Amino acid sequence: MAGTDDGRGQGPPEEARPSLVELRRRVLDEGPRIGTGWPVLDALSGGLGAARTTLVRAPAELRLQVVSRTVAWAAGEGYPVMIASRSRTTPELWLAVAAGALGLPPTALLGTTTHDDWVDARLRVLDVRVHGGDDAPQETAASLAVRPASLLVLDDYESWTGDWATALDPRFERLDLEQWPRSTGCALVLGMTDMSGFSEMVQLGVRTLRLAPSDDGTRVQLSSHSSTRKDKRTVLLRDGFLEPPAPGAAYVRRPDAANLWEDRSELDISAFAAALGSEPVSVVWEAEDEDRQAGTT
Repeated sequence: MAGTDDGRGQGPPEEARPSLVELRRRVLDEGPRIGTGWPVLDALSGGLGAARTTLVRAPAELRLQVVSRTVAWAAGEGYPVMIASRSRTTPELWLAVAAGALGLPPTALLGTTTHDDWVDARLRVLDVRVHGGDDAPQETAASLAVRPASLLVLDDYESWTGDWATALDPRFERLDLEQWPRSTGCALVLGMTDMSGFSEMVQLGVRTLRLAPSDDGTRVQLSSHSSTRKDKRTVLLRDGFLEPPAPGAAYVRRPDAANLWEDRSELDISAFAAALGSEPVSVVWEAEDEDRQAGTT
């Protein structure tokens, strides 16, 4: 009989249908993640979704500290990464990435030479590309055309139209924050101070990480927003910046990869912190702690 597979009148077996659990996992990107290099942000967000967009909203210098460490950490796990900005020069971005490898503020290495050789040796073997200045959009696009990246960070991203959109995807008038990462397979991080004009894109597949310092600059509220989940917590700041991650902290890791930045000992970290006049400590404030304190004052 036509259309049968065994001559007994039975049609071909139906295709296996995915379960709702599997469909939900695929759509919400509960798959491979790239660590941010910040354990507290990894705990909030689960890391950066591969082939997804993450918006990072924070004051400029604090934001650069966060995204620069993310670049250094991801490169240390063996990912090809790139960071670009029109408002920063290429040397400024390189310096920020070098400091970010240790979780330090962007200009911290201007005041010490303690670990120059150690940092230089690692930067030489990592797959990091840096583009700063007015020509950054065109240079970034040209570099990606030659060799794709697993992570692209664009800091001081002001508009989803204009030079960046034209350079990265000239087919359209604006950069599609969902379609572009999926079509390229590249995790995209956009650093910005103001998110006005982007609210309509904060939807399925686009996550927002926000760092909002307190008025006195001693603490910062970290929040992670996606279409399905919102989390927040508060951590201490030192001189307006995040503390370096503590030794032995839990990171989102690349399977079977040893991060190149992790072969420093706790003594190394302590010595480096001392050279900068600080201490290697990290204190996390949970929202519940704040509520309890408020009730006792």
